[in-house]
This record gives sequence, C-alpha cells and structure tokens, in this order.
Amino acid sequence: MKVKIELQKFVEYIETQNISENTRKNYITMVGSFLDYVNGEINAENVKKWLKKIKDSYKPTAWRQYFVPLRSFLQKFYPLVYSEVVEDLKVPYKRAEYEMINYLDFWRLYKEAEEMAKKGNEKYVLLVGLAGLLGLKSGEIVRLKGTNIKGNEIYIENDNFVVEMVPPIDKWLKKYEGKDEYLISTFEGEPVKPSYLALMLRGLQKKVDLKLNKPLSVEILRNVAVARQVIAQPSLPYVMDLFKYSSTKTIEDIARYISENGDLRAILSVEVVDDLTPVLDFFNKLSIPVRKVGNAYIVSRTAYIKRGEKFSRLNTLFLVRNIDKWHEFIEELGYEVKRRQDENFFIFLVGKLRVAFIEIDEI
Repeated sequence: MKVKIELQKFVEYIETQNISENTRKNYITMVGSFLDYVNGEINAENVKKWLKKIKDSYKPTAWRQYFVPLRSFLQKFYPLVYSEVVEDLKVPYKRAEYEMINYLDFWRLYKEAEEMAKKGNEKYVLLVGLAGLLGLKSGEIVRLKGTNIKGNEIYIENDNFVVEMVPPIDKWLKKYEGKDEYLISTFEGEPVKPSYLALMLRGLQKKVDLKLNKPLSVEILRNVAVARQVIAQPSLPYVMDLFKYSSTKTIEDIARYISENGDLRAILSVEVVDDLTPVLDFFNKLSIPVRKVGNAYIVSRTAYIKRGEKFSRLNTLFLVRNIDKWHEFIEELGYEVKRRQDENFFIFLVGKLRVAFIEIDEI
C-alpha cells in the first residue's frame, strides 16, 4: 500500500511536467523500482542501499537513467533526504585531460618565486603571479610592458581588455609601472618566447619538487586563477567573461576538479536560525536544492545552522582537504590558530570575524 501511495504521488506530479511521454514512462518505471526495493520506506539509508545496488549492477554510463528520476522524486517530496544523498546521486563525468594543481601547491610555487625575487631575480614571481593570480596567457605575458600598467590595472592592448591587479603580485608589478620595458625579457631587453616561460616553470617545478603528470605550464597556472574565481563567484558566465572563454566546458571541468580533488572545496557564510524547518520548507517550495553537510544545510554559498549547534558561533567556513597543511599555511600567514590534537577543524579570528577551516570530503 505504501509503495502505491508514494508512486501515485509521483505520477500525478510528473504528469504536470513538460517532458516527453517516453521520459515520463522511464521516470515512473525507475521510481517504481526504487519504491519496490525499499518497500516504500524512504530515508537516506535506504536510498544509499538502492544506489549501491545500481552501482554494483550497472556500468556508470547506465546510472543516469536510474539516478535522475529518483533525484526528481526526492527533491519534490523528500528534500531533507535528498540533501543527505545529493553527493551519492551524482553521475561521474569524464575527467578533464589537462593537469591541474591544488591551491596549497600553487602557494608553494609562489613562495619560492618570491624568495628568488627578494634576491634580485623577479622574473619568476612575475610569471607565477601573472598566470596563476591574474590568469594571463603565455602570449599576453611575453608582450607585457610596464607601460601596460596604470594604477591598479593592466591594459592588454592587442586583446583590448583590462585586468585588475591583486595582492600579493601587485607590489611586484607596480615597480614597473610606466616603464617602457618588457616585464620578462632577455639580457638585451627583448621579449622572450612562450617556450622560454615553459622552461622557467619546469625549473621552478623541479626546485619545489612538485609532482605532476605533465610539466608545469602557464596553462596549468592559469587554471589556478580560474579556480580561484570559480570558488569565489557563483556565476559561471561571469568567470567566462573574465577569462574570455567562449564556452563553459573548461570552467565546468575546473569546478569538477575542485569538487573531486581540490584542497579548497568551498567558502561558506554562516546563517544562524532558531528553527531550520521553515527555512528548509521555503527552499523546498522554490525547488531549490539543499545539501546537508554535518549539522549544516547548504544553499548556494550559505550554511544554515541551528542556534546552539556546532559552528553556529562562526561567521565563515572554509571546507578543505589536508587540514594539517592548511593549519601550517594559515599560521605562516601570521594568524593564531586554535586546534585540539586530531581535530578535523581549526578556528581563528580575522579582526572580529570568526573563521573555521574544516576538513571534509563531501559537500
């Protein structure tokens, strides 16, 4: 009886949706098979058991026809259950073939390059900063002169666009402002070729002992710049326009890399509420997906936490991997970190802002 009632609810709902008859039949069949398997008992544990059965029985290419209908059913009628299993319902995509590096590995490179700059060789810090922080291409970097720098902006003349300088590379770039000379040049002051930049980066990669499947390149560093914006900006069209991409594919691949392998997963603001039920009900009525992570419910870049629960006194959450390395990195930046032994998080103050870094595999 329970199975029939649940399935009938879904049938009535799916008949109001603008989809083809074949798709509608597939949705009903797949949701029916799920309900039969769990005997109408819908909770996160049963959903995960059914998903495991599908994954064990079929190749990943077939998962979508089972997962998408179930996702539709849970989002509509069981949003809290859906928030707990949303990661399990993801269908694997083909991974990007290009190489990427993590956030902390980038800062290892930048730190080494900056040490070289302090000793008089500024070419490396300029290269790493221009590619990895500002996202410039090889051809743009080799053509760049001090005359392209005006105030806090770099004017890329040939491509007719402007790039805003950001810390910490801005202090090195400002030294060249207005000078009629190439930022990275030969001993004779002539522009170098893009192949020369590749040789520079291979030497730097070897110096910091960074293990990659491919040699470090400007393109790999540029992906770091894109990843920074993907984490900070929820709008893919904004990031596309910023880096002059004609399609979202590369940005989507980078976003997927961040989710699957990145050491900085997400930055969330914290909203503390006395009662989560009306908040979650509101998002459910708007059909906006909610993800449950620990005791927090995440919508876009905000974590909703019940007052008195863990982390409810914080302002910002950084979801990361490799918590020990992040702990070390944040202390190197000069912040006093509070962390008990073996805890998977640490907390510190940035002015009056209470910030936590939390190690977590799923978001």
